[in-house]
Amino acid sequence: MDNQATVQPITVAVEASSLRDQVATIKRALIDSPVRKWLVWTSVGIMAVIVATSIGQVLLNRWNQPFYDALARRDMAAFLHQLMIFAVIAGTLLLLNIAQTWLNQMIRLKLREALTLDLIDQWMRPARAFRLANAGAIGVNPDQRMQQDAAHLSDLSTDLGVGLLQSFILLVSFVGVLWQLSSGFVFHINGWSLAIPGYMVWAAFLYAGIASWLSWLVGRPLIRLNSDRYT
Repeated sequence: MDNQATVQPITVAVEASSLRDQVATIKRALIDSPVRKWLVWTSVGIMAVIVATSIGQVLLNRWNQPFYDALARRDMAAFLHQLMIFAVIAGTLLLLNIAQTWLNQMIRLKLREALTLDLIDQWMRPARAFRLANAGAIGVNPDQRMQQDAAHLSDLSTDLGVGLLQSFILLVSFVGVLWQLSSGFVFHINGWSLAIPGYMVWAAFLYAGIASWLSWLVGRPLIRLNSDRYT
């Protein structure tokens, strides 16, 4: 009974912890991590690669007009010149894609290393084995849980973090392009004229919002199933 009374407040405290507390815990763990500097420089590197990739995609988008203009004019010299420009842009984007993949995998590896070291340190503290033995199902095979939890958290953190940054930079890069393409467009409905400035931008936001809502609606029941899988 005494053992159960000792473990119960700990379990309740963990379950009641807020997202802010969990983020603060992760932040402190990363600050104290021996791979902190490596993670910082790798993160800066992947940010630079993502920005460069976005610039390259904008240049590739702008390349389309002079290329097809050269085709329409049947200008062989301009056509070959645009092919050379395409080769440079495409080759650069390919190299950036390889660099981003490598940096992405290295961030995962280093995050997993830092998490594993921190979990092992927590596991080996005095009286921790006794408390785990009385914690119920969650305390069974802690070594396997460390391996799975560290891999799961590092993969999710890297994918979501890099994906969010890349999507935000692409949004900033192409909002101007979409706004310019949709400028001056007027809808004619039953004799009425309706002009929506930058309608393609608002259509993209609407599409993204509906797609995100549907994804949340379909994926919400999977949250508990996924949690049970890693329990």
